[in-house]
Amino acid sequence: MSYTLLQLVDQVSGELGLSQPTGVIGSSNNQTMQFLALAQRLGKDLVRDFEWQRLVQAYIFQTTAATTTTGTITAASAVITSIPSTAALAVGNVVTGTGQAPYAQILTIDSGTQVTLDTPVTTSTAAVSMTFAIQDYSLPSGFDRMISDTQWDRTDHWRNMGTKSSQEWQYLQGGVISVGPRERYRIYNQKFRIFAALTTVYTFSFEYVSNFWVMATGATVGSKSAYTADSDVSVFPDDLMLAGLKFYFLKAKKLDYGIELGEFTRALSYCKAQDVPVPSVSLAPAGMHELVGPWSIQDGNWPAA
Repeated sequence: MSYTLLQLVDQVSGELGLSQPTGVIGSSNNQTMQFLALAQRLGKDLVRDFEWQRLVQAYIFQTTAATTTTGTITAASAVITSIPSTAALAVGNVVTGTGQAPYAQILTIDSGTQVTLDTPVTTSTAAVSMTFAIQDYSLPSGFDRMISDTQWDRTDHWRNMGTKSSQEWQYLQGGVISVGPRERYRIYNQKFRIFAALTTVYTFSFEYVSNFWVMATGATVGSKSAYTADSDVSVFPDDLMLAGLKFYFLKAKKLDYGIELGEFTRALSYCKAQDVPVPSVSLAPAGMHELVGPWSIQDGNWPAA
């Protein structure tokens, strides 16, 4: 049974010879308020310290089909007028069509019939067809960081390429040749940005580390990024939270914390080592056995029948 927030603070207070509070959330007692602040900080620090399996989540989402409409464009102007409706459009949508610069996107939505792009068009045409595609998608709730090499395109069954750096992204948008068979992506402004913006529906997936390290009363998985009730429980082991909170408290009070630091370091090391089972490692490893390879093809000619 994991300690609730109140039980955690009471246990640490008792071990340190301090008075034990009857409540933590909403308390006006300075010592209790400090324990709460330190417990919040400890949980957030642990989230960032390691890729805990108890915080790993899988996220699957679908892209949105592009919007095809019409509008009037004028050479050397970035304004598109006479759009039937801009209700389905959003700032950042990428536009393609006659006269449009490569990877031009909506800078502002001026009205129900007009938008301004970040790049001027090259020709003048009335009621010309154009397509607006979404390039930015929201990250999942509780997202802290993506786990490397887990981003897959489940529609075409291959790994997406990323995350791309700022330098690579500018090359993709400004280079002479930048279009390839796989999708490229980056995390930009807390959004999942795709290059080039897709016009049809695709299914993507990736794994990430969640910052939901607190479980509400009765829950079995994290649903909050901070304690908000005395009955809340941390996803981390009790011994780790106890050792960590005791060490944080003594350090904040400018007291000697050498022994407590050692206890916290050992608890952290044990918990990391036991969090995910470690596979056996061979001293003479062999290559991965693939289903199809050169050994699958016989010598000589194929039989006639």
